[in-house]
Amino acid sequence: MPVEVVGVKDVLAGLSFIDQDMRQRIRTVIDPLMRGVATKAKGFVLSDNAILSGWAKPTSSNVSYRPFPKYNRETVLGGIGYNPGENKTLKNGFKVSNYVYNVSRPGSIYEVAGRLNPQGRAPFEMRASQGASGQYTKRSAKSKAFEEYKSNNPFASQQFIAALEPVTSPTKIPGVRGGGRKTKGRLIYKAWSQDSLKVYEAILKAIDNTAVEFNRKTEIKAKRAA
Repeated sequence: MPVEVVGVKDVLAGLSFIDQDMRQRIRTVIDPLMRGVATKAKGFVLSDNAILSGWAKPTSSNVSYRPFPKYNRETVLGGIGYNPGENKTLKNGFKVSNYVYNVSRPGSIYEVAGRLNPQGRAPFEMRASQGASGQYTKRSAKSKAFEEYKSNNPFASQQFIAALEPVTSPTKIPGVRGGGRKTKGRLIYKAWSQDSLKVYEAILKAIDNTAVEFNRKTEIKAKRAA
Protein backbone atom coordinates (compact mmCIF):
# COMPACT_ATOMS: atom_id res chain seq x y z
CA MET A 1 0.00 0.00 0.00
CA PRO A 2 1.55 3.33 -1.07
CA VAL A 3 2.27 5.91 1.60
CA GLU A 4 1.28 9.48 0.87
CA VAL A 5 3.37 12.20 2.48
CA VAL A 6 1.27 15.31 3.03
CA GLY A 7 2.65 18.81 3.62
CA VAL A 8 6.25 18.34 2.47
CA LYS A 9 6.12 21.51 0.36
CA ASP A 10 4.71 23.44 3.31
CA VAL A 11 7.49 22.17 5.57
CA LEU A 12 10.19 23.11 3.05
CA ALA A 13 8.60 26.52 2.55
CA GLY A 14 8.55 26.99 6.32
CA LEU A 15 12.23 26.07 6.65
CA SER A 16 13.10 28.48 3.86
CA PHE A 17 11.13 31.24 5.59
CA ILE A 18 12.92 30.59 8.89
CA ASP A 19 16.35 30.66 7.23
CA GLN A 20 15.78 33.87 5.27
CA ASP A 21 13.85 35.72 7.98
CA MET A 22 16.32 34.82 10.72
CA ARG A 23 19.32 35.74 8.59
CA GLN A 24 17.86 39.16 7.78
CA ARG A 25 16.79 39.87 11.36
CA ILE A 26 20.20 38.96 12.77
CA ARG A 27 22.05 41.10 10.26
CA THR A 28 19.73 44.03 10.91
CA VAL A 29 20.21 44.01 14.68
CA ILE A 30 23.95 43.33 14.79
CA ASP A 31 24.95 45.79 12.06
CA PRO A 32 24.94 48.91 14.31
CA LEU A 33 26.45 46.92 17.18
CA MET A 34 29.38 45.66 15.11
CA ARG A 35 29.97 49.15 13.73
CA GLY A 36 30.13 50.24 17.36
CA VAL A 37 32.80 47.59 18.04
CA ALA A 38 34.91 48.99 15.19
CA THR A 39 34.50 52.54 16.49
CA LYS A 40 35.41 51.49 20.03
CA ALA A 41 38.48 49.61 18.76
CA LYS A 42 39.71 52.76 17.05
CA GLY A 43 39.41 54.53 20.38
CA PHE A 44 41.99 52.14 21.84
CA VAL A 45 44.64 53.06 19.24
CA LEU A 46 47.49 54.86 20.97
CA SER A 47 49.25 57.97 19.73
CA ASP A 48 52.75 57.71 18.33
CA ASN A 49 54.11 59.22 21.55
CA ALA A 50 52.43 56.63 23.78
CA ILE A 51 54.24 53.54 22.53
CA LEU A 52 57.86 52.39 22.81
CA SER A 53 59.85 55.28 21.33
CA GLY A 54 61.94 53.24 18.91
CA TRP A 55 58.88 51.62 17.32
CA ALA A 56 57.64 54.90 15.85
CA LYS A 57 60.98 56.06 14.43
CA PRO A 58 61.14 55.89 10.62
CA THR A 59 63.28 53.18 9.04
CA SER A 60 66.20 54.12 6.86
CA SER A 61 65.58 53.60 3.14
CA ASN A 62 69.06 52.13 2.73
CA VAL A 63 68.37 48.85 4.52
CA SER A 64 68.60 45.68 2.39
CA TYR A 65 66.15 43.64 4.46
CA ARG A 66 62.44 43.82 5.20
CA PRO A 67 62.29 46.07 8.28
CA PHE A 68 60.01 45.62 11.26
CA PRO A 69 56.83 47.62 10.48
CA LYS A 70 56.92 50.97 12.23
CA TYR A 71 54.00 52.11 14.34
CA ASN A 72 51.91 54.96 12.98
CA ARG A 73 48.57 55.83 14.54
CA GLU A 74 46.94 56.90 11.27
CA THR A 75 48.02 53.66 9.59
CA VAL A 76 46.54 51.60 12.42
CA LEU A 77 43.29 53.58 12.39
CA GLY A 78 43.01 53.15 8.63
CA GLY A 79 43.37 49.39 8.98
CA ILE A 80 40.40 48.99 11.35
CA GLY A 81 36.90 48.78 9.91
CA TYR A 82 33.65 46.90 9.58
CA ASN A 83 32.47 44.70 6.69
CA PRO A 84 28.71 43.96 6.52
CA GLY A 85 29.29 41.24 3.92
CA GLU A 86 31.11 37.90 4.03
CA ASN A 87 34.80 37.10 4.00
CA LYS A 88 36.46 34.37 1.96
CA THR A 89 35.65 30.73 2.65
CA LEU A 90 37.81 29.35 5.45
CA LYS A 91 39.55 25.96 5.44
CA ASN A 92 36.71 24.45 7.44
CA GLY A 93 34.21 25.55 4.80
CA PHE A 94 32.67 28.35 6.83
CA LYS A 95 32.47 32.07 6.11
CA VAL A 96 32.37 34.98 8.54
CA SER A 97 29.87 37.75 7.92
CA ASN A 98 29.36 41.16 9.52
CA TYR A 99 32.87 41.26 10.93
CA VAL A 100 35.31 43.85 12.27
CA TYR A 101 38.83 43.70 10.88
CA ASN A 102 42.29 45.00 11.80
CA VAL A 103 44.57 44.54 8.79
CA SER A 104 47.53 46.92 9.03
CA ARG A 105 50.86 45.33 9.98
CA PRO A 106 51.59 47.62 12.97
CA GLY A 107 47.95 47.34 14.05
CA SER A 108 48.08 43.55 13.94
CA ILE A 109 51.32 43.52 15.92
CA TYR A 110 49.92 45.84 18.58
CA GLU A 111 46.75 43.74 18.71
CA VAL A 112 48.30 40.35 19.46
CA ALA A 113 51.96 40.80 20.46
CA GLY A 114 52.71 38.66 23.50
CA ARG A 115 49.51 36.65 23.65
CA LEU A 116 51.44 33.50 22.70
CA ASN A 117 54.58 34.31 24.70
CA PRO A 118 53.76 36.91 27.38
CA GLN A 119 57.46 37.34 28.16
CA GLY A 120 58.56 37.61 24.54
CA ARG A 121 59.96 35.15 22.02
CA ALA A 122 63.39 34.60 23.57
CA PRO A 123 63.66 32.05 26.40
CA PHE A 124 64.55 34.65 29.01
CA GLU A 125 62.77 35.84 32.10
CA MET A 126 62.96 38.89 34.31
CA ARG A 127 63.72 38.16 37.95
CA ALA A 128 63.15 40.70 40.66
CA SER A 129 66.15 42.32 42.27
CA GLN A 130 66.93 45.49 44.15
CA GLY A 131 65.86 48.52 42.17
CA ALA A 132 63.11 48.97 39.59
CA SER A 133 64.38 46.91 36.67
CA GLY A 134 65.42 43.51 37.99
CA GLN A 135 67.72 41.31 35.91
CA TYR A 136 67.43 39.03 32.89
CA THR A 137 68.40 35.41 33.26
CA LYS A 138 68.12 32.15 31.34
CA ARG A 139 65.01 30.15 32.08
CA SER A 140 67.10 27.00 31.94
CA ALA A 141 70.72 26.49 32.92
CA LYS A 142 71.16 24.38 29.76
CA SER A 143 69.74 27.05 27.47
CA LYS A 144 72.02 28.34 24.71
CA ALA A 145 69.83 31.36 24.11
CA PHE A 146 72.56 33.95 24.66
CA GLU A 147 74.92 32.17 22.26
CA GLU A 148 72.37 31.29 19.55
CA TYR A 149 70.12 34.34 19.51
CA LYS A 150 71.28 36.49 16.58
CA SER A 151 69.69 39.83 17.49
CA ASN A 152 71.83 42.84 18.40
CA ASN A 153 69.58 43.07 21.44
CA PRO A 154 68.68 39.53 22.62
CA PHE A 155 66.12 41.01 25.00
CA ALA A 156 64.32 43.13 22.38
CA SER A 157 61.25 40.89 22.24
CA GLN A 158 60.85 40.79 25.99
CA GLN A 159 61.33 44.54 26.33
CA PHE A 160 58.86 45.19 23.50
CA ILE A 161 56.11 43.09 25.13
CA ALA A 162 56.79 44.54 28.58
CA ALA A 163 56.16 48.06 27.23
CA LEU A 164 52.66 47.14 25.98
CA GLU A 165 49.49 46.82 28.01
CA PRO A 166 48.34 43.23 28.64
CA VAL A 167 46.03 41.66 26.09
CA THR A 168 42.35 41.60 27.06
CA SER A 169 40.69 38.19 27.46
CA PRO A 170 37.23 37.56 25.99
CA THR A 171 34.13 37.90 28.13
CA LYS A 172 32.74 34.52 29.20
CA ILE A 173 29.18 34.07 27.95
CA PRO A 174 27.03 31.22 29.33
CA GLY A 175 26.46 28.52 26.73
CA VAL A 176 29.00 29.96 24.27
CA ARG A 177 32.30 28.21 23.73
CA GLY A 178 35.29 30.51 24.18
CA GLY A 179 37.88 31.08 21.50
CA GLY A 180 40.89 30.71 23.79
CA ARG A 181 44.13 32.56 23.19
CA LYS A 182 43.18 33.57 19.65
CA THR A 183 40.41 35.87 20.92
CA LYS A 184 42.69 37.96 23.15
CA GLY A 185 43.90 41.36 22.01
CA ARG A 186 44.29 45.11 22.59
CA LEU A 187 42.10 46.67 19.88
CA ILE A 188 39.20 44.85 18.16
CA TYR A 189 39.36 41.91 20.60
CA LYS A 190 39.31 44.31 23.54
CA ALA A 191 36.29 46.10 22.07
CA TRP A 192 34.59 42.77 21.36
CA SER A 193 35.17 41.65 24.94
CA GLN A 194 33.28 44.70 26.17
CA ASP A 195 30.39 44.49 23.67
CA SER A 196 30.04 40.78 22.87
CA LEU A 197 27.30 40.16 25.43
CA LYS A 198 25.11 42.83 23.80
CA VAL A 199 25.65 41.25 20.38
CA TYR A 200 24.74 37.75 21.59
CA GLU A 201 21.63 39.05 23.33
CA ALA A 202 20.54 40.82 20.14
CA ILE A 203 21.04 37.61 18.12
CA LEU A 204 18.95 35.57 20.57
CA LYS A 205 16.19 38.17 20.44
CA ALA A 206 16.23 38.10 16.63
CA ILE A 207 15.92 34.30 16.68
CA ASP A 208 12.98 34.50 19.08
CA ASN A 209 11.26 37.08 16.85
CA THR A 210 11.65 34.78 13.85
CA ALA A 211 9.98 31.95 15.78
CA VAL A 212 7.11 34.23 16.84
CA GLU A 213 6.57 35.44 13.27
CA PHE A 214 6.70 31.90 11.87
CA ASN A 215 4.13 30.70 14.40
CA ARG A 216 1.90 33.67 13.66
CA LYS A 217 1.90 33.05 9.92
CA THR A 218 1.46 29.31 10.35
CA GLU A 219 -1.53 29.90 12.64
CA ILE A 220 -3.15 32.23 10.14
CA LYS A 221 -2.68 29.69 7.36
CA ALA A 222 -4.14 26.91 9.50
CA LYS A 223 -7.23 29.00 10.31
CA ARG A 224 -7.79 29.76 6.62
CA ALA A 225 -7.47 26.09 5.76
CA ALA A 226 -10.05 25.25 8.40
